[in-house]
Amino acid sequence: MKIKDKIVQTLASMTAELLEIGPDFYIIGASAMILSDIEIGETSDIDILTTEMNSLKLQCSLKAYMEIAPETKEDGLFSSNFARFNLPLMDVEVMGNLQIKKNNVWQFVYVQEYREIFIGDLIIRIPTMEEQKRILSLFGREKDLKRILVLNQYLS
Repeated sequence: MKIKDKIVQTLASMTAELLEIGPDFYIIGASAMILSDIEIGETSDIDILTTEMNSLKLQCSLKAYMEIAPETKEDGLFSSNFARFNLPLMDVEVMGNLQIKKNNVWQFVYVQEYREIFIGDLIIRIPTMEEQKRILSLFGREKDLKRILVLNQYLS
């Protein structure tokens, strides 16, 4: 199965839970790029950026899939109400009120510009390509900088 199909099917399997939290969530990172038809290869998870309240709601509604005490690699860089769900096709990581530490100051990560795609009854918000570049630049990790190069190829 192609990675885009895995992402679409995983999000479709969460329709009821995502409809409960309303439209206030965004797919970011590699999955957003793949949903934008940008070829970046595989990804192991879907990153959902949302509010703290929505993160808590998903932790309740998807409790059966929730990983207990998930390990995160970059606690010094990111802070959020974080949860990882091990769904059948792929993992979903939810970040409520995500913040990033820049110059020793925590700042909120938000999506300014987005477009909407439809998966069944779901409206999925993903950052525009320019907005994806801005967010990836903010994150600034090596993998993010590589993805910016890929985005630049698609934009040129």
